[in-house]
Amino acid sequence: MTTFGDQVFQFGGVPVGSSQIPFMRTTGKTYFVDGKSGLDGNTGLKPSEAFATIAAAVTASNGNIDWSASPWALSDVIVIAPGVYAENLTSLPYGGSIIGLGDAFDLNGERGVTVKPASGSPLDATSVINCRIENICFESPDTSVVFQVDNLNRNVIKNCVFSGLPGASPTTVKGLETVKDMTGNLIEGCVFQVVRNGIYVVVDNGSSKQASGNIFRYCVVRGADQTGVHFDSNSTPSYTILDRCNIGDQGTSLALGLDDDSDIVSCFNCNFIATANDPATGGGQGAYNNCYLNGALLT
Repeated sequence: MTTFGDQVFQFGGVPVGSSQIPFMRTTGKTYFVDGKSGLDGNTGLKPSEAFATIAAAVTASNGNIDWSASPWALSDVIVIAPGVYAENLTSLPYGGSIIGLGDAFDLNGERGVTVKPASGSPLDATSVINCRIENICFESPDTSVVFQVDNLNRNVIKNCVFSGLPGASPTTVKGLETVKDMTGNLIEGCVFQVVRNGIYVVVDNGSSKQASGNIFRYCVVRGADQTGVHFDSNSTPSYTILDRCNIGDQGTSLALGLDDDSDIVSCFNCNFIATANDPATGGGQGAYNNCYLNGALLT
């Protein structure tokens, strides 16, 4: 709930920034963003002085980093009021949290936070590192990747929506894409929808980068027609888990539920609705454990 009359931002009935919210305990600063009444010339340090844009809050938070210190970040928190933010973000807070108030599954910004630019990707970043991202809808207005990051390392991403351009068939190319490095992420309770490829992991193994130790839990890919989850052959020698995920749906013909060219992905209690999975059986470090493809048990 967010109340504007007394300028108190609340999350689950508790004032934001309170030590009663475990993931918001911070030795750093709490920044507020309000697209309706904020100004980027404000301090951002209280609701009445909120920034107007997410980018302004990210810039302020990342300006506090001392890369020579340990820890190098003070765990700043960015709190975003409900609304549609027409931004092409190029970074998120390093070593901090970015939290959307309301309901990310609202999609149109009436009671939740939606990042939807006029054109291009909602996020196209070189690095997202040690960040907690929660309760935000990222929506691509065209064919652009919804959430594109070169290096996605040691993040927690929870209860977010990665949505493509609505239509009779998907045209947005990818929901989440990494192209260099993806290490130690927990991605939980997220939906990847109306995209040709839901989760697409490509890494630059030639530069000693890899996809390593990632966990996808309670995630859903729906409205995709090419690949639900893809890991390319350079994604070695990592160990990645899909846990209790639903990939594909009856409404869209999905070519490949899982396309694991690396043979490193282990699936637990997952359901796939697709023409096929590749590999069809567990191989290498990968395995199927109590998983189903179109109702048939995978082995």
